[in-house]
Amino acid sequence: MTIFLLIKAIQTFLENELVDDAFAVPNVYLGDLPPNSADSQEDPEYPFIIIRPFEGEGGKDNIQSQIKLLFRTRPRDNSGFIDLLNLMERVRILLMRKGILEKKFAINDSWKWKLIEEQPMLEWVGEVITTWTLPQIKREVKI
Repeated sequence: MTIFLLIKAIQTFLENELVDDAFAVPNVYLGDLPPNSADSQEDPEYPFIIIRPFEGEGGKDNIQSQIKLLFRTRPRDNSGFIDLLNLMERVRILLMRKGILEKKFAINDSWKWKLIEEQPMLEWVGEVITTWTLPQIKREVKI
């Protein structure tokens, strides 16, 4: 449940923060595109971001989760990769400035990004891996 709350917090934050931007406002989805977009012949509305849990680990004192952000843009001209890089950078700046979401999820300074080598026709796709520290679970009973 904590992972779901984290990805939902990221989604809500990005939807609220990107709406005031001067650039195209991306749709932000959890997991994948909505079923009606994936099954229909119609293209999804570009740009968009998909938030997915990637992997995690934890111990007694530290719980971390990696969250993958998938970015897709459809360029209007031959500078599509610039639109993609700008969107990825806007999101990075917003998340790093905020640092902590909902007073419990802290983004770590590590940030790994890449452009996907095999680009779908007429699209640019990028990926970002973020690492988050999650709230500690406290034992209710001491032995």
